[in-house]
Amino acid sequence: MSRAKLYLVLAVAMVCTLAFAAPAFAWTHGQFDATTDACAGCHVAHAAEAPKLLKTGPTQTHFCFLCHGDGGASAPYDVKIGKTQVGSTVYASTAGGFCEQQGTALTSRHNVWGLVGETGSVIDETYKQFFVPGSTQQFTGSGFVCGSCHDPHAGGGVPDADGYIDGRVGINPRLLRKSITVGSVTYSGLNVAFGFETVGTFTYGNPSVDSGVYRVIEYVYGSTPWCGACHFKFKAPEGSGGTPGPKYYDMYRHAFDLDLYDVVRPGTYNYPDTSFNKTPLETSKTTDPEDDVLACLTCHRAHSTTVEAAGWASEWPRSEGGTSTTSALLRMDNRGVCFNCHDAGKYNLP
Repeated sequence: MSRAKLYLVLAVAMVCTLAFAAPAFAWTHGQFDATTDACAGCHVAHAAEAPKLLKTGPTQTHFCFLCHGDGGASAPYDVKIGKTQVGSTVYASTAGGFCEQQGTALTSRHNVWGLVGETGSVIDETYKQFFVPGSTQQFTGSGFVCGSCHDPHAGGGVPDADGYIDGRVGINPRLLRKSITVGSVTYSGLNVAFGFETVGTFTYGNPSVDSGVYRVIEYVYGSTPWCGACHFKFKAPEGSGGTPGPKYYDMYRHAFDLDLYDVVRPGTYNYPDTSFNKTPLETSKTTDPEDDVLACLTCHRAHSTTVEAAGWASEWPRSEGGTSTTSALLRMDNRGVCFNCHDAGKYNLP
């Protein structure tokens, strides 16, 4: 075969490969092409019920719940009650649900506007949330909504051979925004990485398309700067909790991105379990415990929690003034997240 014919065969093969492979990647949230059907999953040109030509409303939360809740086009990721479901198999979401956690009532949550189940009218403007704990900035416009944290057009990503989706290489895990705007400030370059487990396949569309279903099993990198884009006063550096010197934003605050191997040594303290039934560390994508660090998601859940706060933990001072009785999205009852690392407190006996 001549070189010219060989190049022609290779070119045709590549075109065919792309043509037939494309539907497998035609996700609703990205990787569109010139004749995509994915836009119609969310938008309709002449009969929309919500702004931005969204197919349903009246709020953004209702629209997102169309697929990620109890709507008629449900995806495997249900953020309303906090689960990933493949067939009859249910996996608890590491973030929690916005209305409940699989039948268990919430004690605190990120209050996106328009949650189904709110007291009163779900389109009542007074339910909009603008306040940001640990910040001098406030949300504007529609206040805090799903789109404050997630970008529906970001395209998501498929885990690599090791099971990771890494924002540092341009892929966006869980559609998390790479830039976040709160008030008059925009924070950019926000990259996170998660470890995933493939738990099945989700089939949708006509003609049908198969998409992998992935559940988060590991936090790897980046949650502290990402959460800190809104709650920036809490993004405290190492030593800010008790080292003599200037206080961080006029208060002593627990440090983050702290190498816990230097502070919480196995055999001396209860070194945190990296599984999600306790307090997960960010693993930095290695098996070396000296690379494991404390991050925001070590102590807190992203969407909601069902844990209780009682006794001394039921009322505590806010950094902005006043007191709070919320369970603060914590992973364990009361201050279990503290004792999970600092269990030397058990020796404080009479």
